[in-house]
Amino acid sequence: MFKAFYPTYYYNNVYELDRAFWKENGIGAILFDIDNTLEPYATEIPSKKCEKLFEMLREEGVKFAIISNNHKERVEKFATPLGADYYFESLKPKTENIFAAIDKMGVSKDEVVLIGDQLFTDIWGGSRAGIRTIFVNKLSDDESFFIRLKRLIEIPFVKKIKKAGYGKL
Repeated sequence: MFKAFYPTYYYNNVYELDRAFWKENGIGAILFDIDNTLEPYATEIPSKKCEKLFEMLREEGVKFAIISNNHKERVEKFATPLGADYYFESLKPKTENIFAAIDKMGVSKDEVVLIGDQLFTDIWGGSRAGIRTIFVNKLSDDESFFIRLKRLIEIPFVKKIKKAGYGKL
């Protein structure tokens, strides 16, 4: 069971991943978490940096969607400027919206990776769906009490992941 909390890859942040990474690893589709993965929790709309990432993915033919546990208004406001399909109130680690996104993109599970900053929601959800995962460090300390509490429980796992180092684990 604990293996499900360990990602396939670990990187400092999503912006470290470049065109070569997607190609070398056969990634044709990405499922992104928003909060503290793409932008800090309090950021309502995508930054220019985030917009450039999605533009590059589009140029490379990499499909993408946003899978968030946040409410519709928050997710819609963030995803719409990026031209991204989005799934809100996903209740990750549940897999329903993960599978819905994969089906809608028309790709195989082997081509998909889920990127997130939380082990017990994003990484576990991707593992439960049978897809590769990328764990990234959170972008901000500005989080709800509940998220901070979950992060305390994640500490032993995160320590092992960070000790292993960046890249494929």
